[in-house]
Amino acid sequence: MTRDGLRAVGIDNADLVARDLLKRTLDVSDIDIVSNAEREIYSGKVNELKESLKRRIGGEPVSRIFGEREFWGIPFKITQDVLDPRPDTETIVDAALRRFAGDSPATILDLGTGSGCIVIALLKEWQRSYGVASDISEKVLAVARENAERAEIGKRLEFIRADWGDIINEQFDLIVSNPPYISNPEIPNLPPEVKNYDPILALDGGNDGLDCYRIIVREIKRLLKPGGCALLEIGFSQGEQVTRLVEDSGLSVMALHPDIAGIPRVVEISFGEK
Repeated sequence: MTRDGLRAVGIDNADLVARDLLKRTLDVSDIDIVSNAEREIYSGKVNELKESLKRRIGGEPVSRIFGEREFWGIPFKITQDVLDPRPDTETIVDAALRRFAGDSPATILDLGTGSGCIVIALLKEWQRSYGVASDISEKVLAVARENAERAEIGKRLEFIRADWGDIINEQFDLIVSNPPYISNPEIPNLPPEVKNYDPILALDGGNDGLDCYRIIVREIKRLLKPGGCALLEIGFSQGEQVTRLVEDSGLSVMALHPDIAGIPRVVEISFGEK
């Protein structure tokens, strides 16, 4: 029933989505589903499954239905106030680990932290690092704080309500950010699960999608330690434009890191020469 309902409305990977709905609703594993395929589901759970199916058919992502998304192998709470973390953003974590291989940064700044997924994933990898996470919304910071506590790194992460880095005065070895980068004209054409469920503040990058990069690049010049680096997620086809912004500011683009699809996804910035 679950799978057929999803297929009927053209949802991609209906088998996988149906299995995910079953696992989350019944709190079971893949092995449980296979070994207990004939087990009856009591009526309360049947109703929960029907409601979840109805919401998914209506376009709501599974992560939104259950309020949780896995990122870098860590479960993160999400609410209507925060962006739903995507696998593409793991490119920042991977690039940071390679950039600081064998020598973890002492301090990390996450500008516009959202759910906190980037900096929390990094602090889980680097047990001796400390971080600061900023966001303009106190509701967003509350979600990130809860995620930090759940991940057991809360004592190494400070949260600051700020418009990017405007009230931050210290310098950092690593700066990370996944800013809004969708241009205004593109927003109406986004998939329904994005435009209808992700907060507009986390999507809207202005008329050309670059408004936030203009601010962040200025902040990097002030907040990045000499010898450190910044890693910013960028949108599809924005590599050349963001590179120009960075180099016009006097900073250097050291690399453009591709995501799992081979699309340039993260720009690596420093004070040095290529």
